[in-house]
Amino acid sequence: MKKRKKVGIALSGGGARGLAHIGVLKVLQENHIPIDYIAGTSMGAVIGAFYSAELNIKKLEREVLDINWKDLFSYHFPVKGLMKSNKIEKFLRSKLGNITFDDLTIPLFITAFDIESKREIVFTKGDVVKAIRASISIPALFAPVSNKGRVLVDGGIVDPVPTEILKEKADIIIAVNVNKRRIREPILNEEAVSNERDKKTTVPNILACAAKSLQIFTSELSTADLIGDEIDFLINVNLEDVSALDFSDSQRIIKKGEQKAREVIEDIKATSKPNLFKDFLKELEEAFPVKILRPENLKLGFK
Repeated sequence: MKKRKKVGIALSGGGARGLAHIGVLKVLQENHIPIDYIAGTSMGAVIGAFYSAELNIKKLEREVLDINWKDLFSYHFPVKGLMKSNKIEKFLRSKLGNITFDDLTIPLFITAFDIESKREIVFTKGDVVKAIRASISIPALFAPVSNKGRVLVDGGIVDPVPTEILKEKADIIIAVNVNKRRIREPILNEEAVSNERDKKTTVPNILACAAKSLQIFTSELSTADLIGDEIDFLINVNLEDVSALDFSDSQRIIKKGEQKAREVIEDIKATSKPNLFKDFLKELEEAFPVKILRPENLKLGFK
């Protein structure tokens, strides 16, 4: 019996927008699409780890909707980062314990970036929570993580949708990008007015401004990263109205992921099924010279 094709899924970062990954995984599970490999960065690493640990997407959805996300974020005078990470780390530890990569049901790849050596780091072994903590260390918002002499930050700053890791592992690659936004034309010939006082304009605080700026940067980087990438399915989820730190509408975010996944699920199902005829031809080509099997190379014996 022919082996089925191996499926790998790459989950982007995006903070609260990353909850859309739950919706995508939910649709894949409902349609019996097995996931053989998961690569995740930042929030994609969080969701990927939770799913790899238990494969219970409904339970994961319930738990995410019950979390008081505001309690996980506390602010302090910035020295290394605007936000303390101890509550988040305690939360992750309470859910995942001391689980290692070897304990996971699905092979998981978590990315981070070493700001000293300027290299991407891919975690595949050791403590999963420590790897997640490194992967979610958004520069300026969270303090970097030290690991084996490396200073690590969010892997999404160089690889926002980590598909490259999956190319030598999976036959089919699904990329989920939750940072898609609508491209707008630039405003030209704008006038700069001195001493203007506009009471209607609310200037965001430092945290909100950083989050909005990061959102635009990540969106542009994700788009550039995926151009020409050899992936089989790209699920773009436009959540540009959701800030990275706004978890107030988690249900809608998850539903948006479901909606976008359902748009391509039939194609995924068709592609993931074994094609016995194509597989048979491939095996023949490996066993015999390719030119013998090509129709243009066959001599039929008549003119």
